Amino acid sequence: MAKITFSIEEFTQVLISNELLRGEILRPKVEGDRIHFVIKTNSFILPYIPASLGYLGFSDNLATFELTIVSSYLNKAVSRLKQMLQLKIPSYMRLEYPKIFVDVDNLLKEKNIRGVRVKDVSLEGGNFTITTCNI
Repeated sequence: MAKITFSIEEFTQVLISNELLRGEILRPKVEGDRIHFVIKTNSFILPYIPASLGYLGFSDNLATFELTIVSSYLNKAVSRLKQMLQLKIPSYMRLEYPKIFVDVDNLLKEKNIRGVRVKDVSLEGGNFTITTCNI
């Protein structure tokens, strides 16, 4: 078993370095316990949508995040956003607005990481702690 602790800023850099953020996610920056970014769409009417992501918890091997569309006007367009992004969401993720679920086992499998299982993920004081165990 191991415990890995890193800040949200470091978490964001890990996502970027390992190409876990899709090309449609632009300009990620951390403010408090949330990651703010812009979603690039293929829509002429809404080419960019400001959003933020916050961590909710970890249960049954699913890391759960809350997606917030920054503008209330754009909040009305979320069903359209879901349609535009649905095909681009990786197989280990599921969007049920406003929640995003990440199946950690499938993520590790898709990225060819073997021999480790994530037991818990917590966020306290701006730091993520990931607890792992052997399979």
